[in-house]
Amino acid sequence: MRVANEMTKEKFLIAAVEELEEHGVSDFSIRRVAQRCDVSCGAPYKHFKNKNELILEVIRYINRQWYEYQSKVISDCKTLREELIETSMSYIGFLCDHPAFLSILLLNDKNMDSEQIAEKNSISNRTATLIEAYCREVSMSDKDAIRKIYAVRSFIFGAALMINGEVLPKDGTTLANIRYCITREFDLP
Repeated sequence: MRVANEMTKEKFLIAAVEELEEHGVSDFSIRRVAQRCDVSCGAPYKHFKNKNELILEVIRYINRQWYEYQSKVISDCKTLREELIETSMSYIGFLCDHPAFLSILLLNDKNMDSEQIAEKNSISNRTATLIEAYCREVSMSDKDAIRKIYAVRSFIFGAALMINGEVLPKDGTTLANIRYCITREFDLP
C-alpha cells in the first residue's frame, strides 16, 4: 500500500510541476492538479495539507531529482576543480532535460513564501559550495569567489535557457564551448 501511496504522491507532484509551469504560484490550482491526475479535487489533500505545502513539495521533488542526477555524474571526479566543472555541466544537462523544472526554479513570484523561496534557491547551493571550496584551495579571495559564483550561475542558467529556447543547439560544439567558458572562469583571478 505504501508503494502505491508514494506513486500517487509522485503523480500529484508531476502534475503540480505542469500546473506551476503554466500558471505560476499566484494562479496555482489544486483542483486543476487533481483534474490532470483524473481524481477527485479532494484527493491531493490526502497527501498535502494545502496549496503551499504542495508547492513546497514540488520544489523539494525537483531538488531530489537534481541531487540524484548529480550524484551519478560526480562519483568519478578526482579533483575539486573537476567536480565543480562536471557539476556545472550536469546542472545544465539536468535543466535542459527538465525544462519545466527550470521554469519553476526561475519563478519570481511574490506569492511564494519564505520557505518555498529558500528551498528553490537551495538547488544552487552545491555549485556555490564547490566554488567557495575551490577558491579557498587555490587561495582566491572571498570577493573572487562571489564573482565566480555569479559567473558560473549565469553560465548554467543562461545556457539552459538558450538551449531550451533553441537559441543555441544542444550539441557537442555548444556544450564544449560552455565547458570551456566555465573552465576558463577558474583560470582567471
